[in-house]
Order: sequence, then C-alpha cells, then structure tokens
Amino acid sequence: MSDKSRDAEPGREDLVTGASDAAEESENDTLSIFDIDDPEALEEAEEAVEHDPDAIEVVPPSDDVDPEADDETIAELEENFTPEERAAAAAVPIARKTAKAPVRKKDTATRKRSASTVEHDDPYKAHNPAEFVAQSAAELKRVVWPTWPQTVSMFSAVLIFVLIMILIVGALDFAFTWGLLKMLGSK
Repeated sequence: MSDKSRDAEPGREDLVTGASDAAEESENDTLSIFDIDDPEALEEAEEAVEHDPDAIEVVPPSDDVDPEADDETIAELEENFTPEERAAAAAVPIARKTAKAPVRKKDTATRKRSASTVEHDDPYKAHNPAEFVAQSAAELKRVVWPTWPQTVSMFSAVLIFVLIMILIVGALDFAFTWGLLKMLGSK
C-alpha cells in the first residue's frame, strides 16, 4: 500500500513502513542511514537531492494543526493515487485526532439555592464605629505603599492619559457643535 495513505489507518504503522512510491531507484540513491555520519556522504546526499526533480522536501510536524490545510494537502496527494489506492483509501475512514480540553471533576457538590441565600457570619464585620476604625487602621498597616518614584511615575501616566482624553473629547465636542451649527444654522 502507498505511504500516501498513512492517514487511512492510523493504528497500522506496518502500512507506512513499506517501499516508497518513487519510481525505480537510481545508482545515486545507494546511501544508507549509517553514511550520514560522514560529512562527505552527507554533502553527496544533499547534492543528490538538490538535483533530483522527484525529491520532496521533508517538513517536520509542527504544533500548529490546521484541519483545512490538512484537507487541502490530502486532496493534493490523492490526485496522484492509482485507482487501487483510491479504493483502499475510501474503504477506511480517516480518524482525526482532536485535542480535548481537560475536564476537572468537582470536589464538592454545587450549593443549593437555599444554602446560598443564607447569611454567613462575617468575622471582619465591625459592631461599632471604634471597632471599624481599629480594623481599618490594622488593614492600612498591611498595605504595601509605593515608593516616591513609583508614585510620580504612576501619577504622570494617569495625568498624560487624562489630558489625551480631554483633547479627544474636546475635539469631538467642537466637531459636532460646528457640524450641527452648519446643518441647522445659527441665528
């Protein structure tokens, strides 16, 4: 079977490992995998591939999977199929591998509506103004305050942004006012 139909039966690697579909091998195609370690043999192999019009470029698989591009590539390859190969490819449907998002099981059941409406005791709720002030002071001690250079930098960024917005809104206001006065006329 052809190595073009490797998608026809994904579980069967024995279909892919056969002889190639290329025409008769020439005398220049006698390099083995062990010759590749030799730099001279590698150069000879590269030159042989460069001058061979039937040689194809081997593209490593990428992480980007585009089913439409794959379908176009398969359609292009199927144009060169013999009638026997077309019948064999049509006999077995192509099984596509798709990525599925992981589903995490919940540890607990979803709360019932009655349980979600029940008021819970808030341990931080102040019962009087003095307790509220004490809790607020304690919380402010935990705040990580920015340094003076950070404060100046953030203030400058906000000021510039606000000035730009003022210019945009002012320009729009001027443009709409001018347009309405031109359309409706002024008295």
